[in-house]
This record gives sequence, structure tokens and C-alpha cells, in this order.
Amino acid sequence: MPRWALICLALAFLPAAGAYAKGLGDMVMDKTAESMKKAALGPVIFPHTGHEDKLKCEACHPKIFKEKLGVNDLSMQNIMDGNSCGAPNCHNSLNVFPLYLCLKCHTKLKPPG
Repeated sequence: MPRWALICLALAFLPAAGAYAKGLGDMVMDKTAESMKKAALGPVIFPHTGHEDKLKCEACHPKIFKEKLGVNDLSMQNIMDGNSCGAPNCHNSLNVFPLYLCLKCHTKLKPPG
């Protein structure tokens, strides 16, 4: 098979520019972080579908979030520094609820037992 045909075949299986995964539903973020346990906060439940209903994929991907689970720095320090969820048009703005409303994102940590 000629090289140009292989390249065309490979390109046919790449996602189109701007094609993102939809319908991911709720995503549970790092449920094992010690800092969250110390603060008596449970994992963050990220409502991906709820964000899809209000925003276009390009509002977040790829400029704020990389499109691969586990590669984004979602630490509270990073968020408070104005990155990821704390980006200027997100939860560091008047457009949505502020970052200090912890239980809007974090679930309550259930007591042991």
C-alpha cells in the first residue's frame, strides 16, 4: 500500500477537530486525597453533563482541561490560584457559585463505621 494511502487511512480514524466526548455523566474525582479527609470532605462529584448543557466543549477543552482522566492538576491550591475550576470565567467569577461553598462540589465525608 502506498505511504499516502496509509496516511489517509490513519487520518480517517482521528476525531474531527472540536469533537469531544459527550454524555459522560457524573465523574468522581480523587476520593483518596488525605487533605480532603482531614477537612472532613468527601470526593468531588463533577457533573459533566450539567456543564455540557450550559457550555460548549471548547470553553474548557483543551485550554483549561486536557481530555484525559488523571492528567489535570485538580488540587485546591491550583484551583485557588485561578487554574482549572478556578479559571477566571468559572468558579473564580460572578457567573457561578464561589469556591468557598465547598459542599457544592465536595460530598460530605461519612463518619467511619
